[in-house]
Amino acid sequence: MTDNKSRAKESTTVKNSPVAKNSRGKKGSRPSTAKADGTVPSDDEKKSRKSRLGRYFIVALFILLLVLPAALVYRLEKQQQELASHTREQIEQLRQQVIPELANLKATSGELHQHLASQEKQQQALTNAFANLLKTRRDLRNDWLLAEADYLLRLASHRLLLARDTGSALAAIQAADERLHDMTDPAVTPLRRMLAEDISRLKAVPEPDITGLSARLTALAHGVDKLPLLPAYTNSKASNAAANAHDANENQIKDWKQLPKAVWGDIKKLLVIRERHGRVIPLLSPKQHFFLIQNLKLKLEQARLALLDAEPDIYKERLQSAIGWVHDFFNQDNPATQAMLSQLKQLAAQNIKPALPDISASYRALQNFRDKQSRNAKRAEDPA
Repeated sequence: MTDNKSRAKESTTVKNSPVAKNSRGKKGSRPSTAKADGTVPSDDEKKSRKSRLGRYFIVALFILLLVLPAALVYRLEKQQQELASHTREQIEQLRQQVIPELANLKATSGELHQHLASQEKQQQALTNAFANLLKTRRDLRNDWLLAEADYLLRLASHRLLLARDTGSALAAIQAADERLHDMTDPAVTPLRRMLAEDISRLKAVPEPDITGLSARLTALAHGVDKLPLLPAYTNSKASNAAANAHDANENQIKDWKQLPKAVWGDIKKLLVIRERHGRVIPLLSPKQHFFLIQNLKLKLEQARLALLDAEPDIYKERLQSAIGWVHDFFNQDNPATQAMLSQLKQLAAQNIKPALPDISASYRALQNFRDKQSRNAKRAEDPA
């Protein structure tokens, strides 16, 4: 009602305003600039009239600008309410449609959870089985590597003690160390440390050149035939031959008168007394010279066999005997004899059997480690 009263007042004010009067006057009569009393309005009155019209127009425009946003806001609010109501209806419809689907999803989710739980149990069982398989495989691999290392250390001991072959023993120990390295087990570190010490000791052992020494002895045996005898042996042989030839010429009997003289000469030869000073050198026949050469070769061959059998006592004894024979029977002023003596002395000074290290401690340690591993495996299989 307040709005109606204000509207009635506004209409009354507008009717009484000069603009309304002018408009009514314009409708009832012809346009005229004269007032009611017949006077013509001045320019100031015209300007004031125009300013009042402008103010009324601005007020109307301002009211219009206020009303239009309010109407737009009202319209938007109404549309939003209608949209919200429509949306709620659609949501309710969708909810009614989704409720059965949710129930189905819940049932399906429960089945999936059960299936996933079963799958997780199976996966866990497979994981445990795979872990056991890997552990078993790793244990089997380590057992195999330990067995190989055990065999290689046993082989190294045999080659070192029986054949004195330090090269083969060193290679076997190095191969055993590689097997322990492939195990990637920290527990074998003490064993590898012992093997490293054995390897160092074996590398420090001087290894004689058995093949080279044997070849040198064979070459010396072939050179014995070219050694010259002492001049005493050769002169004795020549003088004996000349004496025998002279006696043969003298003992030739031309007639029976020379027979008693020849018999007496033979009787005097039965007992001969000679005066000698210094060392007595026996005479050597060609057959004795042959046997001397062969015996010297035999001594060198015996020294070579002792070399191959690692018998240092026999080896040195045979070489010393050969050196003595060369001194006693052959000319030492000859270069061939000097070269023979020099080589024989060098060969006699060779150590053909150096002291070997004891590698049995590492082998026993490996045996103890394998026994400990076996006991641990048995306790793991049977905890009770």
